[in-house]
Amino acid sequence: MPARPSRRLLLTGALTLSVTAVTGCGVRLEDDAPDLPFVPRREPIPGEGALLAVLGALDEGTELHAAQRADLLRDALTEAAVPAEVVEHATAPGSDAETAAAFEASVRECGPGLLQLVGQLTATQRITTPLGRKSRLWTAPGTGTWRRGEVAATALQATRATMYALDVIAGQAKEPGQGVVAKAALAAADELRDLSARQATAAGDDVEPTPLGYERPDDLSGTAGRDWVVGSFVRLQAAYADCFARLDDDRDAALEVTGWMVTAERISRAQFRQDVPELYGDGKHQS
Repeated sequence: MPARPSRRLLLTGALTLSVTAVTGCGVRLEDDAPDLPFVPRREPIPGEGALLAVLGALDEGTELHAAQRADLLRDALTEAAVPAEVVEHATAPGSDAETAAAFEASVRECGPGLLQLVGQLTATQRITTPLGRKSRLWTAPGTGTWRRGEVAATALQATRATMYALDVIAGQAKEPGQGVVAKAALAAADELRDLSARQATAAGDDVEPTPLGYERPDDLSGTAGRDWVVGSFVRLQAAYADCFARLDDDRDAALEVTGWMVTAERISRAQFRQDVPELYGDGKHQS
């Protein structure tokens, strides 16, 4: 008759079985969980602390579409393997300065797969909340050439296209009822020229010649001209948002792009107001 296994052997086997079951199912311990033999500690994803603070801030937001923006980030964090219980306990920072710092840190530190979403969330937060008007809390725009100058050059071409639309509308000044719109278009074009000058500096040697022409509607009478300009601003911000996917190795530049999106919306606000989207830069929110 074979000998019965000892109690020590049974306990060892049970522990091994439980550890195998836990690790085999892909369950990871939280950062503050006690160490257990054979069970690896969970490594936070890049920028996790800042991202959770951003999620907490979005959850507390009361502006239009705040809940949808929070859901976008919540889903992205879950997809990135942040445990549901960690996501559920995300809390907002305690001050405006900490909130702005969390948004900027999330842009600087998040993984490449999250950069475009986080960049758009940051720009949208600056546009839609009073926090965005507190310029001292946000990093000032850069002054030098980007490491990825070709990305800035792409943004510059998009800015020039919107300037063209504004110049065309300003040229309608002689038509009845177009005076106010034409004056606003001239002012907006001047502000965009200031932004384009910075983009040209960021692009450096990658600056490309201005295109000889752009597509334009055949009919710009009545409200059609204004609607065309509004659409141009929507497309401009979408072009800026597309830059994020190419700036993983230059997060200072990515942070500056969020400021370009803020500037574009501010310029359009007076006479060419866009509908408030779920995310600025999505290119889908203008009817």
